[in-house]
Amino acid sequence: MDRYLLISADCHAGPRAEVARGYVDPRHRGAFDAWLADEKGMARRRAEHTGEAIYGDEALADFAAEDGVAHGGMDGAWDSKRRLEELEADGIAAEVIFPGGSIQTVSPFGSGLMTYQYPQDAALWAEGCRAYNRWLADFCAEAPGRRAGVGLVAVEDVGSAVAEVRWLREHGVFGGIALPNDTNGQPFYNHPRYEPLWATCAELAMPVHTHSGWTPNYGNHPGSLGIFLQEVSWWAHRALWFLIWSGVFERHAALRLVMTEQGSNWIVAAMAEMDRNYAMPMFRQLRRKLPRKPSEYYRQSCFLGASFLDENAAAARHEIGVEKLLWGSDYPHIEGTWPHTKQRLQEVFAGVPREEVARMLGGNAAAVYGFDAAALAGVAARVGPPRDSIGA
Repeated sequence: MDRYLLISADCHAGPRAEVARGYVDPRHRGAFDAWLADEKGMARRRAEHTGEAIYGDEALADFAAEDGVAHGGMDGAWDSKRRLEELEADGIAAEVIFPGGSIQTVSPFGSGLMTYQYPQDAALWAEGCRAYNRWLADFCAEAPGRRAGVGLVAVEDVGSAVAEVRWLREHGVFGGIALPNDTNGQPFYNHPRYEPLWATCAELAMPVHTHSGWTPNYGNHPGSLGIFLQEVSWWAHRALWFLIWSGVFERHAALRLVMTEQGSNWIVAAMAEMDRNYAMPMFRQLRRKLPRKPSEYYRQSCFLGASFLDENAAAARHEIGVEKLLWGSDYPHIEGTWPHTKQRLQEVFAGVPREEVARMLGGNAAAVYGFDAAALAGVAARVGPPRDSIGA
């Protein structure tokens, strides 16, 4: 094929409020209406989180002036037809969808990448996840074979989370689940209580994901935004070392962890540090519990959803692992490559062998998420960037 198959391993979508309400269980609709009407409370929570807006007015104005954005705003976050048109114009044939579409959309009860960001009844967090998943199942089904949803789970009740994973797999349009980056007072992911979840995800070939977004509440204080920016990726990294050191990947070799929108170069230093600790004589007890080095579990089980993949990451691709990198456009977010994906790919992959480019831009994602590359070939032949325009 003379064009690349682009699969964005990091895109975002969500329902508008009036649509989301229809997916909320009738028992919780009164609570949903109250949550939605609490504009002051939501504004206060956003202000307390980082102290000020994450994106400045100038950046938002520049983004809004982009031709592709000015034409349709961010309606593709919920409008299926516009979304397909805009992704195809950007060269993308298929996508992996996370929550958090735009300011026009909602994640019911705040569930999504910010699950557990503020105090709320655990039943509402769980209902938010369930309602979003039902909407996402329908949204993905509108573009058969081209969308893989990442479902949400709450973790207070592991049995319920397992049942939700099975529901997601039965509906055939999901590419895994997102682990909350906080556990709402429950033990973190090295605790044995999560064993049924890991076993089920491994059995059903449902990768688990972490995605940047959640952090502690930094308060409306000096420097809160800068501190948030410094730490937001680190909170998403944490599950990696919890799962490695607790032997989850040793016990469940088929389990896959995808770490999305949290950079990629950091993994080289992190694995070197973990291997160094593993090998030190004073910590030999670690080797009695784990038969292999941490980096071996990384190579076996882990991938990086490399949104914002830049020239430095491309240069370090062999240290990271060409087979580990899943490119993402972050559509339709301001920090992503839309609507200039083709131009950005030319810059990032200049001089990179085209076979390696093809793996990072789509081949790896097709394997991890089970996309039918042969079925997508026709779409790629129509919309994908020419192979001779990217790489060497």
